[in-house]
Amino acid sequence: MINYTSRRTFLKQGAGMGLGLSAASAFGEPESPEALLLKHPKAKKLIYLFVDGGLSQIDSFDPKPKMGDVMMDTRVINTKLDGVQYGHYFPQLAEHIDKYCLIRSMSTGTASHGTGVYVTHRNYRPGTANHPPIGAWISRMLPTLNENLPKTVAIHERSQGLGSSGGFFWAKYAATTIPVAANGLPAGRQLADVSDDRASDRLKALKMLNEEFYRANQSNFIRDHIDVLDNTLSLLRSPDFSAFDISLESDKTRERYGDSKLGRGLLLARRLVENDVRFVEVTTSGWDHHDNIMDEMKKMGPMLDRALSALIIDLNASGLLDETLVVLTTEFGRQNHVSGKAGRDHGPGGYCQILAGGGIRPGMVYGKTAEDAQGVKDKKAKVSPEDFFVTMAYAMGLDYNRKYLNVDKREFAMNNEGKGKPLTSIFTTA
Repeated sequence: MINYTSRRTFLKQGAGMGLGLSAASAFGEPESPEALLLKHPKAKKLIYLFVDGGLSQIDSFDPKPKMGDVMMDTRVINTKLDGVQYGHYFPQLAEHIDKYCLIRSMSTGTASHGTGVYVTHRNYRPGTANHPPIGAWISRMLPTLNENLPKTVAIHERSQGLGSSGGFFWAKYAATTIPVAANGLPAGRQLADVSDDRASDRLKALKMLNEEFYRANQSNFIRDHIDVLDNTLSLLRSPDFSAFDISLESDKTRERYGDSKLGRGLLLARRLVENDVRFVEVTTSGWDHHDNIMDEMKKMGPMLDRALSALIIDLNASGLLDETLVVLTTEFGRQNHVSGKAGRDHGPGGYCQILAGGGIRPGMVYGKTAEDAQGVKDKKAKVSPEDFFVTMAYAMGLDYNRKYLNVDKREFAMNNEGKGKPLTSIFTTA
């Protein structure tokens, strides 16, 4: 007797057989008992805020007041936690430090933007393989929570697809990209201006052309893109399409997030996880402050403080913070001296991250940068990109050591050659 399966299930299983090591891995059976897994992971969704350019730890979450003139115009303020101080641009995050965990000992070991951005998104150094970013891994390894919306979304991306790409999982597991959060999905607005009958005729014609092209070429790559297009077109008529429309939020709410690109991006991210999108990346650009860092921080610090605080407060109030991991990260920090035209150069030796929700222990500070702001004070608390990556995977219950094959039949796992160890001490439960 033939056991017929749905088209969706067939595609999922077929992709697994093509990319995984065996039928067991394709059908979701764990193959790496050595992986340290949470018994009851709380995080179902992830908001990944990437500060593109290199956020200065000295002027944000790990200031060094004893360094005198190096601090320039940055003043130090107290947080809710005794002995923990921030740069004065972040008063709201200082007030709400009891809602998240601060990591002060992150180190990428590279001062290159390209390598730093790549490794913080993909956990590997750039090479011959097209490694999947964290969103693609989540899309590949976890089921959909809402069939009417994409699993992963990338907002305001500037990093040439480093966060939105499917990597060697191809386009099927890539993110839906939103260039401007305030515009939502522009294609949806264009389709809304066309009558249902005319839109239906256009889509049928497009589907016919795509199918003819596939039959002529018989390429899995083309088939993959056709499936993505089908899903996108379905999304445009989805009953949950309004999740992309931040104009539905009240004026008061939009004001709390701030009238900035970042504020609108994080507001959209909140709406998407409320509607069960698995992964949302939001990028804020312009943080490479080699020159005039004080002028830039006066503008950009309060913008980040306001938007991220509003997101954490809202998710906490609704109860969604329990099941949503919120991450703030950057490719490296800044050096401890004033350079150029009153700026700071790249400093990869030690910098800061924020993790909130999803089982993370709130009100905790992990690690510390050195007193001279160069490197990490306690090497045992040093957090590598590999540790950071598998900590996110650990929070979501992913088997980060399970291996998949890329197109060249080479084995890769989320955990780069087993180098990463999850920071289990920052979680409320094991």
